[in-house]
Amino acid sequence: MSGSSEEAVAIVARLFVGMGAEQTQGETMARQLLKRAGQLSAERGISKVEATDILLRQIGEARAGKTPKRHDDLKA
Repeated sequence: MSGSSEEAVAIVARLFVGMGAEQTQGETMARQLLKRAGQLSAERGISKVEATDILLRQIGEARAGKTPKRHDDLKA
């Protein structure tokens, strides 16, 4: 994600607000997701953008009632 971390939080928060979250709740969720993306990035040796994509896809799958894929097959 290019730009500042606050810009990234705002972008992801808009996604959560679009899904029905209150603004402050969406911002909190965005910060948590981006923090986890940073951890996942370090654990798996992937970019933070790729890690964020994985987490957002899992959220989309869960919202659609599907069992989210684990994406454990990613290699460093």
